[in-house]
Amino acid sequence: MIYPRLRRYCLAASVALSTALMVGGSAIKAAAIPDDIFTPHLAKISQGLPPNLVMRLPSQIRLSGPGDRDFIDELIVKVFPSQSPPGMTVGLFTCDISPQPCLIGSFSVDSKDSESAQIELKKHQAAAAPIKLAEGVRGYFLPGPSLKPASRFSSVIWEQNGLVYTVSFFSGERQNILNMAHSMANNPPINRVITRQTMAR
Repeated sequence: MIYPRLRRYCLAASVALSTALMVGGSAIKAAAIPDDIFTPHLAKISQGLPPNLVMRLPSQIRLSGPGDRDFIDELIVKVFPSQSPPGMTVGLFTCDISPQPCLIGSFSVDSKDSESAQIELKKHQAAAAPIKLAEGVRGYFLPGPSLKPASRFSSVIWEQNGLVYTVSFFSGERQNILNMAHSMANNPPINRVITRQTMAR
């Protein structure tokens, strides 16, 4: 019997090999694989992506305070695709259903033509100095407490290859948010996989 962690590792290795083939056969470091917590959801993510969008996820979920590996492994991943406007959000939650908010953070991609994404991008650009995430890619960090009304969540947003990406986590996670955004901007993207189900949409 294969232990769950070993099974996730084998699946992640398979995803890494597929990614290497998609980018021309060049070698991809193991660190470029999305964090283990995403492995069971990679098929749903790739199949749920709207046309012309690619998703990016960090190699490692980084959290301060109680965010050790055991805590992170217990988080619940939920995938929210959107066709109009085209986009996708991958959220991390501490619970399935609760009267209290249990969202820890999220990663999202939107079309650059999305009105709401452009509004958020311009809001971040007006409030923050650019931060280099990758070659030719600049992100903008907006702390939640500076908003009116104040928000519990801070976020970094950037445009890359014609798409808009956002990382949003609790306000105390500034450096971790930037580290995860840097990882996303440098890792190979998750491409859309066309199945019979996606063709029927």
